[in-house]
Amino acid sequence: MRDVYEIETKRLKLRPLRMSDAQRVATFCNDPGVARMILRAPLPYLPVAAEGWIMTLKAREPLAEDFVYAVDLEGEGLIGVVGAHKSGNDQFEVGYWFGRPYWGQGFATETLQGFLGEAKSLGHLQAGHFVDNPASGRVLQKGGFAYTGETPSLFSLGRAASAPVKRMRYAGNEAMLAA
Repeated sequence: MRDVYEIETKRLKLRPLRMSDAQRVATFCNDPGVARMILRAPLPYLPVAAEGWIMTLKAREPLAEDFVYAVDLEGEGLIGVVGAHKSGNDQFEVGYWFGRPYWGQGFATETLQGFLGEAKSLGHLQAGHFVDNPASGRVLQKGGFAYTGETPSLFSLGRAASAPVKRMRYAGNEAMLAA
């Protein structure tokens, strides 16, 4: 995965984040409906926060611990983000988010399937979604994730509170067939 710089799907292009993406990241993440589904998105989410996040990701690239991509829709630019962050030895946490105008159009499923085509080579993949976001669970299941049965509570900056999260692990084709 370290040599992958762009991933193309039927409608989308996944590419490294650029500083020029900061304004759209901030605009989308400043929506409380988006921010409350992301662990580390503060409210308000200012452009300077997006710039700092992108700079941190760029600085960490040589560590090969974060693989984060902008999701571009032709004619629109960045509509969301997908990535995997190292969470332990040979373990990566997969996550994604999309701006509200792009919900419910199959972009998350398409993105995740394209991303996992490359990311599954990283090692053991895990993910999670807040209990009050079952749509994200369906997207993860379509991508090959299966529930582990764990539901820890995690603190969400966008909620300013802890909330239960359903944990999942990448099980590949077996989980996709069950979805």
